Amino acid sequence: MTTIIIEDNNNLQAKQLLEYIKTLPYATVVEEKKKSFREAAAECNAVPVSAFVGELHHQIDEYFDKNA
Repeated sequence: MTTIIIEDNNNLQAKQLLEYIKTLPYATVVEEKKKSFREAAAECNAVPVSAFVGELHHQIDEYFDKNA
């Protein structure tokens, strides 16, 4: 399988290529709306850096408390 991404479909050549690709019997065109940063972050269950660093410090402290 080969994936082709056309980001600027407002360009005349990109539009022509996209229309041609749509006519091919062995090609599938999947059009996606670009996600905002918040949408993409929520989709992958991202956490703020401060929460990540806080949890990291907590785990480090816990490790050294148990193994000191």
